[in-house]
Amino acid sequence: MFRPHPNAREVSRRVARLPLDYAVSRLGDHWIVLGPTGLFVVGRAGDHLASDADVTVALAHRIRAHLSDVMPWVPFIDALLVTAEADLSVPCTLVDIATLEMALLSGPVSIDDVGLEQLRHHLPGVLERIDASADLSIDVAAPLDPA
Repeated sequence: MFRPHPNAREVSRRVARLPLDYAVSRLGDHWIVLGPTGLFVVGRAGDHLASDADVTVALAHRIRAHLSDVMPWVPFIDALLVTAEADLSVPCTLVDIATLEMALLSGPVSIDDVGLEQLRHHLPGVLERIDASADLSIDVAAPLDPA
């Protein structure tokens, strides 16, 4: 049976299989993945691909902004949306559920051990602050700060 939209259990199962040097947190319907290849916000597409992509990108920006309040250096945060659809107009990378792990694991090491340690220290507090705001519906109409 072909499903264009993965369910949360499928995404959770894929990110749970990542190597131990990757940390995975859940925030609403998104997974935050931190590892040597980068910091990622992984969303899953529902019935509205464009708005799901916008929310995933906005959450990545929001996490980066909060991290910049507590850290002098913050890496770029990649926004990935899990879907079987192809749409070049959305503002984030679209990945099929079958290639999610490869997307998270492949590529060069972009965060060294010191950076990973700092991010592992600060990221849980940032995610708690965002979650405590009880507003995971991000205003996607507001311009994003490129910093």
